[in-house]
Amino acid sequence: MTSDEVDLNGLRPADLPALSTLLGTVRVAPDQPPLRVRDLVHAPMRSGALFDGATHAELLYLRPPMPLPDVSGLPSFPLPAPDEKLGAPLDETIEERRSRHHFGPSPMSCATLSTLLHHAAGLRGYQPAYNTRTYPFRRAPSEGGLAPVDLLMVANDVSGLPQGLYLYDPADHAMAQLDRGNMRGKLTEVAPYASWLFSAHAVFLMVCDMSRVEWKYGTRGYRFVHVDVGVLTQNLYLVGTALNLTTCAVAAFDDEATCEFARLDGRERFVSLLFACGPPPGS
Repeated sequence: MTSDEVDLNGLRPADLPALSTLLGTVRVAPDQPPLRVRDLVHAPMRSGALFDGATHAELLYLRPPMPLPDVSGLPSFPLPAPDEKLGAPLDETIEERRSRHHFGPSPMSCATLSTLLHHAAGLRGYQPAYNTRTYPFRRAPSEGGLAPVDLLMVANDVSGLPQGLYLYDPADHAMAQLDRGNMRGKLTEVAPYASWLFSAHAVFLMVCDMSRVEWKYGTRGYRFVHVDVGVLTQNLYLVGTALNLTTCAVAAFDDEATCEFARLDGRERFVSLLFACGPPPGS
């Protein structure tokens, strides 16, 4: 690879040793398909290929980053007390769950939002872990209990919340305001193939924070955060269905534009999935 090719591919000469190591982890037999991008991503993250995370001895004294978002200095909108019971049988909820994207005209109540977040992504409680007496655990399970996925939310039509961009604070069960204003048009810009997001009452942006997993799992943590996104997504689907909400996940969005919109660097913290919800038609 020449220096010109390095520039064209957005790589620096200093990156070449790492790239060479990455290529060296992939073994392609002559009778197999040619090398693909997913091979380069998957190969170094196999448990037997590379382990650059914390050792068992290190875990005895390491203290991880707290698995909670930093909301210091942000205006806070406390959510009302959630309903503790959903009142919907699990088997019926699973059968009823669908991805739908037609929404009703009435606002989504703040009480419904509160119950959705409480059961799908809220704080279960605190207990000793990772050399910390009060380590927080969420209702959505995650690898190692590290909870690397935060929920940003665009409020389009939620009663009691001004339109804008928010960050869910599970510790206080509140919405921390990042920005104000009508962001319907911006959503359709970053996800042009899901123009119906314009009508969604609330749109969550699932943000992966790599600092919460890499200290323990190293490179392999990149695989884990996406598994955790999937678990949280199913929680939102099932709780939303139990609450009679229209729900739909969206993977087709412009990564760079979405991270810029959400004020993320796109590397240490990035959006992995969007999730829209709101009352159904006729409600």
